[in-house]
Amino acid sequence: MRSPSGVYILHSLPGFDSIVREELKTLPESATIQNHIVHAGRNGMTIISYAGEVEDLLGLRTVDDVFFLVHTFADLPPKYAALKMIRDRLLTLPAVTTAVRNVRALFPKRGGEGKLRYRVVARQQGEAPYRRVDLQEAVGKGIGQREDFRWRLAEEEGLEFWVTQHETVVYVALRVSDESMRHRTYKINHIEASLRPTAAAAMVLLTKPKPTDVFLDPMCGAGTTLIERALHSRYAHIYGGDLNPEAVAQAQANIGNKYKPIDIQNWDARSLPLDEGSINAVTCNLPFGVQISTPEENRRLYPAVMKELRRVMSIGARAVLLTSDTRAIQRGLERTSGLYLDQQHTVIILGRKSHLFVIQKR
Repeated sequence: MRSPSGVYILHSLPGFDSIVREELKTLPESATIQNHIVHAGRNGMTIISYAGEVEDLLGLRTVDDVFFLVHTFADLPPKYAALKMIRDRLLTLPAVTTAVRNVRALFPKRGGEGKLRYRVVARQQGEAPYRRVDLQEAVGKGIGQREDFRWRLAEEEGLEFWVTQHETVVYVALRVSDESMRHRTYKINHIEASLRPTAAAAMVLLTKPKPTDVFLDPMCGAGTTLIERALHSRYAHIYGGDLNPEAVAQAQANIGNKYKPIDIQNWDARSLPLDEGSINAVTCNLPFGVQISTPEENRRLYPAVMKELRRVMSIGARAVLLTSDTRAIQRGLERTSGLYLDQQHTVIILGRKSHLFVIQKR
């Protein structure tokens, strides 16, 4: 199935758009990026045209949600006349019918039987002469008064129309994906400060995965990055561990008997039971010094962890480290010869400005 407009909106975590672009290159058909917007610091919106099937986009692992773009309102009249135009155009827009039929062909139970249940999620960024709820109501009426289906406004288990106003442009889209795209079905157990799977997938992608990878996450938590690496592509071996026995138990529960060969251990990341030069890909969600650890502890921890990573990493190996504590990681780099910073991405994790540091061993 395809978008009636041939255009899609992909939601991702803020700052991850460049990594999403890299994953788009792996699609079976070429995707053209039309625009990228960060909405109020909460998520990135990558707008693409794509001639392939929407199922291809639902397989993207760095993307939180996929939407059919139903219509773009770029010619809004001033003040409240804009709301009337949006409502009136939605009353007869053929793309709405096509988008709904395509979503229900993929997910027949979406919207229920009889009257179609639907809801509207409205968001605004920039100044507007009307409120967000006014925009939501206009779209709700424009959809609910259509004659193609019998409609019923409902908050749950319905079709989701998202209307996003960014400055003077309004995008109306129909959500295709569900929560399993961003939360994954494999995450049975969670722990404090657990990494969102799409962020873990982005970190894995930055390691430039290869079939020969011996992959390591020395602070694996609930095992999210380990599973994302296993699901990405072939590999030689995966190692993961954590200082917290509870985290190790949760990771083992999430992994179960799958994704072999994989080893999960209770260890200290400052002293790993691994051979020198045995690892060629690393990801690590370092303690930010907020929920876990403190800035003072990080200043001692980071250099020790990076020294140990240098020992176990082979020449040319890549390590992707996530943290908001830039001072501690800069201190770690200064004290660890043989490692250099290759890339840095500024991202937002749980509302906190953070950084992905891509480090390589010389």
